[in-house]
Amino acid sequence: MIKKLLTGTIAILALTVNAQSFSAKYNFAAMPSSLGPTTDPTPVPTVTGITFSSFMAVGTSTSAAGAGRFSFGGWPTGATSTVDTYSTMTGAIDLAKYYNVTITPSAGYYVTLNNATFTTQRSNSGIRSYAVRTSADSYTTNLPASVGTSTVLSINGTNQFFFNFDATTSAQAANQITFSDPAFTNFNTALTVRFYGWNAEGTTGTFSIDSVIFNGSVGLATGLGSVNFDLNSNFNVYPVPSNDGVLFIENKNATEVSKIEIMDILGNVIQSNASTNESRIKLNLANVPSGNYFVRITSGKSSTVKKIVVFK
Repeated sequence: MIKKLLTGTIAILALTVNAQSFSAKYNFAAMPSSLGPTTDPTPVPTVTGITFSSFMAVGTSTSAAGAGRFSFGGWPTGATSTVDTYSTMTGAIDLAKYYNVTITPSAGYYVTLNNATFTTQRSNSGIRSYAVRTSADSYTTNLPASVGTSTVLSINGTNQFFFNFDATTSAQAANQITFSDPAFTNFNTALTVRFYGWNAEGTTGTFSIDSVIFNGSVGLATGLGSVNFDLNSNFNVYPVPSNDGVLFIENKNATEVSKIEIMDILGNVIQSNASTNESRIKLNLANVPSGNYFVRITSGKSSTVKKIVVFK
């Protein structure tokens, strides 16, 4: 939904921050080989400006053998033993069964996620398909997936990871997801990431993850800036970020604006302003929660979208 909404001329919001790169790794070192807890007891990564939660297993069965990795069974079935043809798989993702982790920016900080890498492994009757989704779109879309030059893993369907061979039960480290949507750039509200597995060959078959590394940057807002719109460069929105929900659009040439819309990260229009040619247009978002939003300006037959941040 977000990608369809932002098709066209887009520029990412440039916040005034002192950003530092980070690489946060989960190694699951404290997970036992059997009867493990559904919440990983291993200390979480530490990065200034970010709180990382522990990984949790939701909707799955008791953990199976796999010390030092997050390994559980109870995934949706759909694969047949010794069969390696993807088109024969009959299973489907179950949104009630997943591994869950939450990344929360500290007050005043903004986080950008670039990508994440991780290792996966399955038992003899374990899952063949898996994918990663986030709370940014209410877990409706798989994040862009890649496996590099791996011949054991592939991408099938829409960004679905796939174990090519039933005989493969060894750890595979070629998994990568990319946070390419604007919603993952300079966000300051909690983001939850979920790992889903399906097409297991049996209900006791396991799916494990290990060495999950989130790569990105984090910065503390140090001032207010503005965002330039691309309709002949006639428009700016400021201040960015807004700390009280009140922003202004500078209409440099008093251009006729047919519509101004404010949208949440799911593309829902939460506010719409009438036609105007005022040189300074006020946007009042004082009643909306802190977070990321989009402003869409329509002038004549042209429109452009920009991301804004409300921080209170």
